[in-house]
Amino acid sequence: LENNTILMDKLKKVQQENEELKARMDKHMELSRQLSTEQAVLQESLEKESKVNKRLSMENEELLWKLHNGDLCSPRKLSPSSPSVPLQSPRNSGNFSSPTVSPR
Repeated sequence: LENNTILMDKLKKVQQENEELKARMDKHMELSRQLSTEQAVLQESLEKESKVNKRLSMENEELLWKLHNGDLCSPRKLSPSSPSVPLQSPRNSGNFSSPTVSPR
């Protein structure tokens, strides 16, 4: 009888631990679901940002190419009545100086 009582106490203790572990597992599963959802949202956001960055990078390259090749905002293209005075780029001017950088 005494042995049975000891075993019943151990059984109750093990069942209680089992319930606590099940509760912890449920919490972990819920947290895992939340993190998966957040990861999916962040992945989608990252993909959108990457597309925007790629588009802006391509646009920047195009503008730099146009600037380098003199294809950007030439006076003849802006208005037909403007005088045809060639613009002198800072690269070609003799008095070009580097911009000063202020230390921070």
